[in-house]
Amino acid sequence: MKFKIKHKLFLAIITANIFIVLGIYILSSLSFGSSFREYLDANREKELAPMVDAVAREYQKQQDWHWLRERGRSSWRTLIETYYVPRNSNPDRAPFRPQLSNGERPPRPRPPIVFIADRDQQLLLGRKDKLDTINWIAITLDDHTVGYLGYHRTTHITSQLDQLFVDKLTTNLIWIVIFVIIISALIALIQSRFFVKPIIKLSNATHKISKGEFTTRIAVSSDDEIGELGRDFNHLATSLDRNLKARQQWIADISHELRTPVAILQGELEALQDGIRDYSAESVNSLYQEVKRLAFLINDLHELSMSDIGALSYRFENVDLIEILDQVIESKKESIEGAGFNIEQSYEQDEVLLKGDEHRLNQLFLNLLNNSLAYSDPNGMVKVAVKIQGPNVIISWSDTPPGVTQEQLTKLFDRLYRTESSRNRNSGGSGIGLSIAKNIVEAHNGTITARPSSLGGVRFDITLPLK
Repeated sequence: MKFKIKHKLFLAIITANIFIVLGIYILSSLSFGSSFREYLDANREKELAPMVDAVAREYQKQQDWHWLRERGRSSWRTLIETYYVPRNSNPDRAPFRPQLSNGERPPRPRPPIVFIADRDQQLLLGRKDKLDTINWIAITLDDHTVGYLGYHRTTHITSQLDQLFVDKLTTNLIWIVIFVIIISALIALIQSRFFVKPIIKLSNATHKISKGEFTTRIAVSSDDEIGELGRDFNHLATSLDRNLKARQQWIADISHELRTPVAILQGELEALQDGIRDYSAESVNSLYQEVKRLAFLINDLHELSMSDIGALSYRFENVDLIEILDQVIESKKESIEGAGFNIEQSYEQDEVLLKGDEHRLNQLFLNLLNNSLAYSDPNGMVKVAVKIQGPNVIISWSDTPPGVTQEQLTKLFDRLYRTESSRNRNSGGSGIGLSIAKNIVEAHNGTITARPSSLGGVRFDITLPLK
């Protein structure tokens, strides 16, 4: 039999309750036994109070305890016969004496012994061998203690009525314990099922997720650890569902992007085979350009996949950010001038040192520059600003129209995304450069965001740590 968590929880709850109830029962029994014996002793002292008063009066009359030492002790015998009430003399509290086989009952037990001691607790009457079990009652005369009267404290119950009371109370207590354990078992069973119910739902949902049903969600109605686990599960399912859709879209986009140059190559080659187009240097150059575009796209896809899995190599060292920016702009000087662009540079400092990979940072800013040149209108402008803010450096990269909508801004870093789906590779890029740029920034423990530019185009804000 599989031992499920609800069984473990049930056993844990019922075991704890049983120990608690048994503990209460044992402590109650011990406390009651001790308290009941104290009650019997207090009742005994009340019964002996008249005799204590009589002994005090006799002491006042005799002015000494010598009358206890007289031969025959007539005065003491008179007090005993007049005031002594044996513990079991009350017929309602008679000791249990079972009838013998011959029909007779055993003799009554001897009455408890009474002790007398002087003011210094020197024993005057009684045996000295069991003084540690004696309770003493002070005998006072004119607010002065003149002696003590003692009796054996109760160590066990001898009265039938008292024993019946104790037995009845013990029986009732046992039934209460059994009743409480049964109720505890029912409550534990309900609680175990209640606590395990969301775990069962989570387990069933997990099985569905394992089968690829990423749309599975569970209802969360609590704020405890199980509720938090449920919310984490829903978040995981959402992420898996989103990643699945992204992978499917990624495959579809790659197929679409590769289909265009391959179709052009196929058409060009078929035209040559059919003699529709003459084999010439121009036709070979056209084929070569399409192959270059295909190789460029494949290279971009390879770099993006490497950056996604963190396989791009990084060599972190102290580099000058300003120097890297100047190198990138200088390397594209001809393209910038050919497009009629103007580059405006605004640096707070002439040198900004940080820990980074020079080659990857160069690739980052080159991708941003290529993006501005490819998608901005001719004769535009790019503004690059660098400022220090606390432990970070912020690079603001802004360009001129056309701009993009707010919805498009959230997709700029998606793979193969271009703001104009109709734009071809000749006028635009592959839609991969910004995805690679984001991965490079994150590899440097930085962030990159996009928002509308004051120049009318797009502004990229890059935050990199200085150390």
